[in-house]
Amino acid sequence: MARPFEKLPAGAKNHLEAMAANGLLSESAAATALGMPLDQFRKVIANHKPSKEIWDNALAVERDQLLSALYDRAVGGDTKAAQTLLATRHGMSEKQPQGSSERVSVVFNLPAAMDAAEYAKAIRVEQESLPDGS
Repeated sequence: MARPFEKLPAGAKNHLEAMAANGLLSESAAATALGMPLDQFRKVIANHKPSKEIWDNALAVERDQLLSALYDRAVGGDTKAAQTLLATRHGMSEKQPQGSSERVSVVFNLPAAMDAAEYAKAIRVEQESLPDGS
């Protein structure tokens, strides 16, 4: 039985970045391309910091290419692409107001409901404390 992998094999960085640039990056495809079983690939990525950095860099290459393609579509007039870019890159959305609001917000905190007997007692006490105006 072969020894389990402890880190990505030599040349993994270039190979994974090339896969990302061609839109072929996934964990299973990367593991297969590097000659590693998928479970070992996942363990290496989780436990070996330099390997994790290589994987994160490859994902960044893929993300940058996708953002570039989305940007090209947005500039070309695709409003959905523009909305997606504004939401993901700039935190803007038509679902929430942007900027500061000059509106005043008022909150009423009401006491818990009383049962009928407690209410009657409270009214009686309130009436007895009023000055006799009759």
